[in-house]
Amino acid sequence: MTNHQIHTLCTALFLSFVLTAATVWAQDQNQEKYTYCLTQSTGNYALWTTLPSERVFKDDAVPSDTGSGIFVYAAKNEFEPFQIIVQPGVSGSVSVDIGDFGSGIKVQLYQVKYVTITQATDNLGRTGDYPDPLWPLETGASVSVTAGENTAFWFNVHVPVSTPAGDYTSHVNIGGIDIPVTLHIFNFSIPETLHAKSQMNVSHQTFLTHYSVPCCGSEYWMYVDKIKQYFIDHRLTPKSVLWSGGLTSGGAAPYIDYDCSGTMTDNDGIWGFDAPAQRYIDGAGLLEGKFYQSFNNGTGFPSFMAATCSNNDASADQRPTTFCGLPRSAADWYTANDPTTPYNRKWFAYITALRNYLSSTGFLDKAYYYFANEPQDQADYDAVAWYSRYLKDAAPDFKLMVSEEPRPEIFNHADYIQDGQVDIWLPVLNNYDPAISHDRKKNHGEETWIYFLHDTRPPFFNPITLDHPGIESKLTGWFLWKYRIGGIAYYSMNNWSQNPWTDPINSNHNGDLFMLYPPSPACSPIAYGSNNHRFVPSIRFELMRDSLEDYEYFHVMNDNSDPRVDEINAPDAQVDKIIKGVADYTRDSGFMYNLRRLIGLYNGGEIAEIPDITPPMAHPRGAGNPGNYYINFQNPDGLPATTYTEDTYNNGYTYRYLTYADHDYLQVGTLEYDQIAGFGWLDDTEHFLTGRDPWGTEQDERKITYAYDDYAHHPSVFEFDLPNGTYQVEASVGTPRRVRSHNRLVIEGVTFVDDEASENYIVRTREVTVRDGKLTLDIGIRDYYTMINYLDIEAVYALSDLDHNGQVDSTDLALFAGVFGAVCESGPYCLGDFDGDADVDGADLADFMQSFSNPE
Repeated sequence: MTNHQIHTLCTALFLSFVLTAATVWAQDQNQEKYTYCLTQSTGNYALWTTLPSERVFKDDAVPSDTGSGIFVYAAKNEFEPFQIIVQPGVSGSVSVDIGDFGSGIKVQLYQVKYVTITQATDNLGRTGDYPDPLWPLETGASVSVTAGENTAFWFNVHVPVSTPAGDYTSHVNIGGIDIPVTLHIFNFSIPETLHAKSQMNVSHQTFLTHYSVPCCGSEYWMYVDKIKQYFIDHRLTPKSVLWSGGLTSGGAAPYIDYDCSGTMTDNDGIWGFDAPAQRYIDGAGLLEGKFYQSFNNGTGFPSFMAATCSNNDASADQRPTTFCGLPRSAADWYTANDPTTPYNRKWFAYITALRNYLSSTGFLDKAYYYFANEPQDQADYDAVAWYSRYLKDAAPDFKLMVSEEPRPEIFNHADYIQDGQVDIWLPVLNNYDPAISHDRKKNHGEETWIYFLHDTRPPFFNPITLDHPGIESKLTGWFLWKYRIGGIAYYSMNNWSQNPWTDPINSNHNGDLFMLYPPSPACSPIAYGSNNHRFVPSIRFELMRDSLEDYEYFHVMNDNSDPRVDEINAPDAQVDKIIKGVADYTRDSGFMYNLRRLIGLYNGGEIAEIPDITPPMAHPRGAGNPGNYYINFQNPDGLPATTYTEDTYNNGYTYRYLTYADHDYLQVGTLEYDQIAGFGWLDDTEHFLTGRDPWGTEQDERKITYAYDDYAHHPSVFEFDLPNGTYQVEASVGTPRRVRSHNRLVIEGVTFVDDEASENYIVRTREVTVRDGKLTLDIGIRDYYTMINYLDIEAVYALSDLDHNGQVDSTDLALFAGVFGAVCESGPYCLGDFDGDADVDGADLADFMQSFSNPE
C-alpha cells in the first residue's frame, strides 16, 4: 500500500468516526419525544403529556418514558395546543391554572370530555367512552377526577403576530403541582390570508338559539361577528359568509333588489350585501357602526358562495319557478336546448347583472356560484354541461362550482365548449383522481377542492370521523399541499337536531353532521352568557385548524406562493414523508410534529436546512437490515397448507409460512393491519375474499391463490413492515381462468400495472425504495377487481454496501480496510473489487469513497 493510499484510508477512517458520531448526535437533536410521564408526578397524582393528535382514553397507561416540563412550538399568529393528563390515586377534585407567558400570548383552557360510542364507524373505531368534546374551563377551575382514570386538560395557546420570536416560559398548576411550560416562537408569521379555501356549512341560527342570544341588538351582532371570527381563527370559511345578509337566495334568485332590466341595488343595509361584504370579505367594514374595529385585523374570508342550487337533483331546473313575471317551464331547461326563451333571456341577463354588480363592488374574484350538487347520471351531466355553458356566456369570469370529480362525461360533452366552464370541481375524497385533476388545472385552468362524506372510509383518511385516530384531522393540510388541492368542504358543522353528546352516530358514521358541540350536554339552550360565551369545539375541529396552519408553513416555505402542479415545490420533500399516496399516509404523530417543528425552525432561519428524518420503526422486522421477504395471498387456513409456524420476531405473534419454490412465503389473507403482526390491509376487510382456482392448466400455487376486495368501491391498501432500503419486487395479479379487464397495482409510488387487462396474469418486476419502514401496495380500480397473487421482495444492495445493511457507512469502511490490497482468489468481483479486475486496489478505494461520501 502506498503512502498516499494509507493517508487516504486513515483520513477516511477518521471521517467515518466523525460522521458516525455526528449522525447519532443529529438523530438525538432532530427527534424529540412528546409522550412521557412528567417528573413532577407524586404519589397522589401521575401526570403525563402527549401530543394533541393522540386521543387520551380513560384507561390509557401512564407512559414509561419520563420528561420534565412541556415544550410547545408555534409561529407568530398561530394557535397551538398541548395536553396534560392527570391520573389520580384517589378520587376527588383538582384545580387547574396556567400562568402568563407575557407579550400578549393568550391561553384558553379545556377539559377533554367523552361521548359514548355504541357502534364503531369502521375498523379504526372502537366502542365505549371516546374523547372528542373540549369542554371550556375558566382559569382556576376545580374538576372532579376519578381514581385510576385519566382526565386530560387541553390548552390552546395563541401567539399574536406582534410577539417577538424566542422562548417564553410559564407554569401549569394541577392540584397544587407546578409543571413548567416552554413556548418556542418561530421567527415567522402565519399569514392572515387563508390560502386553503373552504366551504363549511354552519348554522348561525343554531348557535344563536343554543346560546339564548336575543335579536337583534348588540348581543346579536356580537355573536354573529364572534361566529365568523371563530371560523376564520380556525382558518375555515362558513358557507354563509354574509349571514344574516346575502346577495342571492335559493336557486340563485336575487336577495337584494333587482329591477329585471340589468340593475341590482342593495337597499337592505346591514341585512343586505354591501355592509356584510365590506366587513367579512374585505375585512374593513364596521357594519354601519355596529363595530368599532375592523374584522380579523382587516383581512376577510378568501372566497364566498355568492349563489347556490336549491336541492340535490343536478338534472332539475332549480331556478325560481317565476322570474321577472315569467313562469318557468320545461321549454326553458337543457332538454329543450333553447337559451333564447323569454325566461332564459331574462335569467341570463340577470346573471350578467349579478356578475357586473360583484365586479363593481370589488368582490367578483372571491365569488363563486355553486350550481350543481353531485351529478350522478347522463341526465345530470347533460344538465351541468348545458347550464354551465350559458352561465359562462352570460358571465365569463363568474366562477362556477360543481360538487363532482372532473368527469369526461362533463368536460368532453358537446356543450362543454371552453376551458374553465367549470372553475371548481368538488369531488368526495374517495373519488378524487390526482392525474385528472392536475390535467384540468395545468392545461385547462380548472381548480379542484375535496369534501368528505359519511362513506369516506378506510383506507382513506376522514377528518370528520369521531372515532378515528386524531392524526387523521392533522393530515388535511398536508394532503391539500401534496395534491395541489384548492380547498375543502363539509356539509354540516353544527347540526344538533339529535344530541351529539348522547347520540353521535348518523348514517353509521360517528361525528357525522357536527364538529362542534352544543354548550349543554342536554342539548338545551343555556342562559345567555352563562359559559362566558365560549364555543365547545371537538378535538377534530381543533386539529383541523392545526393542519391548515401546517399548510401555511408550506406556503411560507414556498416563498409565500401557492403550490404549482407538475413542478417540484420547496416543501414537497417534507410533505411526501407524510402523504405518500391518495390513500397512503404516515400516521406517526411524533414524526409529523417533529417534521413540522423542523420546518418551523427552517422557515424562521434558525436552521440552514431540514434534516432528513424518517419515522421510527413500528415493528421488529423493520429494525433490521434489508433482506428478502416473500408473501403469498391466500386463505391461510386453506390450500396450499401451511408448512410451518413460528414466532419469527419473538413478539408473541405466530406467523404461518408456505415453503414453495425455494422460499418461505408468509401466508396472508384478509387480516386488517396489525401492528404486532407488522402487516395487513388498511381497509375495513369485511367484504374482502380469498380464493384458490386449481382447475385450469396453471399449477403454480402462488398464482392460483389470490385475495381481493369483493366490493371494489375504491382501491385497497396493504402494508408490510420492513427495513428502509431499495428492493426488487416481483408481483403477480390475476386469476387462472378469467381475463380481468381493469387491473391496477402501485407499490411505493411505482406503477406495476396501470389499468390493464390480465390474460390471465400480469407478472411484473420493478425496483422500489422504502423510506418509512413500510412497503405499501395500492391495489385496484373503482368498481373492478384486481386479484393480488404473490410478492417476491428482495433487497438490492450497492456494491460498496459490504455488510448489506442498506447504507454505505463506517462498518463498510472497516470491512473494506480489511481486504484492501487483496487479490481475488475465486475470480473478479470478490469483496471490495468494485471494478472487476480481481484486485482490491486504489481504483476500488476511489469508488468506495465516492459511495461513502454520497451514500444515496
